[in-house]
Amino acid sequence: MQTLTRNIGFVLFFVATTISAQNTTFSDINNVAEDLVFLSGQYITPAAEAAVYQSSGGWYTSAKEKSLWDVEFSVQGNALLVPKKFNRFLVSESQLRNLTIKGNETEAYLQTALGNDEFVVIEGVINGEVFEFDSPEGINEAVVMHAQLQLALGLWKGTTLIGRYSPKIKISDTEYELFGFGLQHNVSQWLPKVNKSSYAIATLFTYSKYDIGVLFNEVNLALNTTLNSVIIDGETYSFNIIGSKTMGNFDVSTALGVTKSNFDYTIGGKGALVLEILNEALKKLDGDDVAFKADFGINYKINKFSTNAMLTFGRYSNIVFGINYNI
Repeated sequence: MQTLTRNIGFVLFFVATTISAQNTTFSDINNVAEDLVFLSGQYITPAAEAAVYQSSGGWYTSAKEKSLWDVEFSVQGNALLVPKKFNRFLVSESQLRNLTIKGNETEAYLQTALGNDEFVVIEGVINGEVFEFDSPEGINEAVVMHAQLQLALGLWKGTTLIGRYSPKIKISDTEYELFGFGLQHNVSQWLPKVNKSSYAIATLFTYSKYDIGVLFNEVNLALNTTLNSVIIDGETYSFNIIGSKTMGNFDVSTALGVTKSNFDYTIGGKGALVLEILNEALKKLDGDDVAFKADFGINYKINKFSTNAMLTFGRYSNIVFGINYNI
């Protein structure tokens, strides 16, 4: 009887210890996931917000209406200017549940996806097992450039249909791809005095869909889990009011606009359990972002060709240079 009692006590002790260890493990994993979601948000959000300005500028050369079936084909270069204030962010251990900064420091600056190639060593613990990793680095570029193609087609009633495509490019360890469409409608036609002048007014609606993949040095966590990328699946809607003036071969334009963007974030890597918990928690970052912007552009016509430049500015500044052929 005493032997049986001891055996039952041993089994109960083993089960209780196992359950306690499992609870500790899951608690640690959840805390690490919360920390990684916080750090991932700080790391990737500047790149997502910058993509809004990359995608919403350079859609037009003038507010004037195009004739029916007129075609304008454009090859554009897009240059995003990266402000230093979006290069890094300050992290304090008081903001974290599990992770700590290796060494004696309790706070440190970490790079965003738009930052440079510096890193900080981060430590964590899962069920007593200590792991460490280097914080992700940035693209280390002051200007982010890519090319895009655009086609504008004149329709009825002063409306122009616009399509845009940017092939997948790789900038440092970041991949970027975009497509979108827009509708521009000439308002001047409904305002006789403006319509007879050298001025023009138009409205512009655009939609852009883009994918950004940010690769970084592998982060090796406990439980055979590896993280190696953050993927942004974004879309931006933009509404603009455009005004332009024709002066000889020049068209000078300006616009005010508002954008509404949706972002979905996914962390890539290996290790089903931690990744599943992490990406589920990452949904907290998904959501809408509203921003205001302004454009200033100039277009110079040479027979059927024209060349234009447009500055879009708000939180970020973006410049589009285009060579256009009109059919």
